[in-house]
Amino acid sequence: MRSVTNIQVLDSFRVKAQLGYFLFHMSFLFLGSLFCVLLFSCDSGVKNQERKNLGLETKSPELVQTGLGVIEGERFGSVVRFLGIPYAQEISGANRFAPPKRIKPWEGVLSVKQYADTAPQQAADPTSGSPVTPAFEAPNYVKIGDHCLALNIWKPIEIKEKLPVMVWLHGGGWTSGSGSCKIYDGENLAKRGDVIVVTINHRLGASGLTDFSRVIGGDFENSSNLGIRDIIAALEWVKDNIAAFGGDENLVTIFGESGGGWKVNTLLGVPSAKGLFHRAIVESGPLTRFLTPEEADEIAKSVLEELQIKPGNAEALNSISFQDVLKAEAAVMKKMPMSFQAPGFPTGFWPVIDGDIITEHVYDQEAAPSGKDVPLLIGQTGTEFTLFMLRDKAAYELDDSGLKTRIINMFGELLASKILQAYKNDFPEYSPSALWFRIFSDYAMGALSSEIMDVRSVADAAPVYAYRFNWQTPISDGKLYSPHTIEIPFVFDNVKTEAGIIMTGGGEEANELAKTVSSAWVEFAKTGKPSLGSDSEWPVYTQENRESMHIDIQSEVKPYMNPTMVELFHDILWERAGLKQ
Repeated sequence: MRSVTNIQVLDSFRVKAQLGYFLFHMSFLFLGSLFCVLLFSCDSGVKNQERKNLGLETKSPELVQTGLGVIEGERFGSVVRFLGIPYAQEISGANRFAPPKRIKPWEGVLSVKQYADTAPQQAADPTSGSPVTPAFEAPNYVKIGDHCLALNIWKPIEIKEKLPVMVWLHGGGWTSGSGSCKIYDGENLAKRGDVIVVTINHRLGASGLTDFSRVIGGDFENSSNLGIRDIIAALEWVKDNIAAFGGDENLVTIFGESGGGWKVNTLLGVPSAKGLFHRAIVESGPLTRFLTPEEADEIAKSVLEELQIKPGNAEALNSISFQDVLKAEAAVMKKMPMSFQAPGFPTGFWPVIDGDIITEHVYDQEAAPSGKDVPLLIGQTGTEFTLFMLRDKAAYELDDSGLKTRIINMFGELLASKILQAYKNDFPEYSPSALWFRIFSDYAMGALSSEIMDVRSVADAAPVYAYRFNWQTPISDGKLYSPHTIEIPFVFDNVKTEAGIIMTGGGEEANELAKTVSSAWVEFAKTGKPSLGSDSEWPVYTQENRESMHIDIQSEVKPYMNPTMVELFHDILWERAGLKQ
């Protein structure tokens, strides 16, 4: 029996690929047939006779028969993890700006015990150097590279019936991040015994969101939204293979934070993704709109200019390295920074309405029909922007006068008193700095989240559930309050892990809250309705009541944010983004 390693298999793919790649034009008609697989019973993984034929132990939860071959994972207590499972070919050569391409079946057993490459990206993300940054590092052996189209799975060893599947889409905007981050480790969430956890990698930045379809065309006519196409290919793989791991392919939840939330919203507007997931959770990542084709064309032209490639010499794109792409990406991004005056709207490398993968804005006047029947859980933390304003040291030491000055500078003197009074009434226990971060977080993110909730809260749509995660971390002398990303260790039940302690400080109180929050997310994955398991019923969000669950040691139901401020902030934000009301 020949045993092969992950690296050996993928090296073989690379050699064979050099004999003749070709681009396919009907990408998702073709992708629909990828990874065809015979479904196996939940508790067997690889059928006994096939195990015997392979010379394998007849009852080994580390071995699973996928549609392309047998893989071998690694046992951790009551969980088995499978790391770095390839769902598509590497992205080098002619695959650089092509839709994800299928990999060929392998012989023997593919060892999947280490994470694959992280997708090419810049060396630092916007929050690098923050107190929570070490929690988002990958293991030291993980490198940036072209073998990045891979996914990771954690499953309980003992499975009595098909389990819901939770597929995590990592944060980092559209340009950074990885499914291999320590804080995303799925062991504890899967160890509960009632869910299968999946994390994925996909193309980012210029590699994943440069659209050459109109500027070049020809062989590059399907180059739009490649990062989104990658995610869809991964979800196709899950649909075709997850039953072999004990998962229910008809009960898949996609969830993600920050940029991961953007991706969840995007998939809710992608017609070809319909049926690949059945629940959606958006954590601190509201997204409403996409680039126009004209805007995407300007970005594509800028990338070509930085690469010193003319449209008439487009084949040169097939011989560049990911380092070349990153260098061009950095130059283009420098010209297109996101504005804090109107954050959350399309800028730089962003999905585009291409008429193929994305046909319309996901939330514009009304929700895209492809995702309206999917139950949605959406929310954010209490003071999101404490993580993004760390260089503004004065913001963390405000007095009443300094707070009022900032509100005037941001919203004008006519509105300042109204805003200040509303937030002092709603949060009398907050310090001036905490109030400032709450106000700015509601303006910059809450207004966008509220727009999504309002657009989705209509009679013909699936229910919407809202939350605010208000728990405040004691790290950094408590000055971060409840920052962007802080709910992640609670959702993954990772408060007690090394990465979780970095973010939360650990402690039994936080650990108990993690059990409650992770249970609520799993309950939503199972039933389409979250529950904190307490006497407080989690209400459906409506445009009339605007109710959400405010999560803390003592959780309570109240409006997502002050209703008067929703309208006020919405009008200002939309005006600054140059959009019609």
